[in-house]
Amino acid sequence: MVIKETDFSRLNEKLVENPSAKFFICMRNIPVYVKNELIVECPVLSPSSKLANNYRLGLIDPCQFYTNYYNELKNPICQELMKSILSISKNDDIYIVNINKDARLLLLDILKNIE
Repeated sequence: MVIKETDFSRLNEKLVENPSAKFFICMRNIPVYVKNELIVECPVLSPSSKLANNYRLGLIDPCQFYTNYYNELKNPICQELMKSILSISKNDDIYIVNINKDARLLLLDILKNIE
């Protein structure tokens, strides 16, 4: 199977397009209306609110964002969750969902390198 990524705004489209996939939403403030048996909420895999806000406001550059987010993902809880996602991806297609493209791509890259 495969691990893919998508923007949160395209979630419904991807749910219809690939109804057997599992969707891991890596966001801190997941809207209440997002409930589905295919969706797993993973706020711990999203950048911290402070980091995301500093990046969004241009207070840090992409290199600083990647470095700090990468360090946040070294947390043992994040490491175990990523291993779990990899295990699930052996049987199902997986989508990493987030509104921040840079965060999605870094997380996707880390997952591919753990394999």
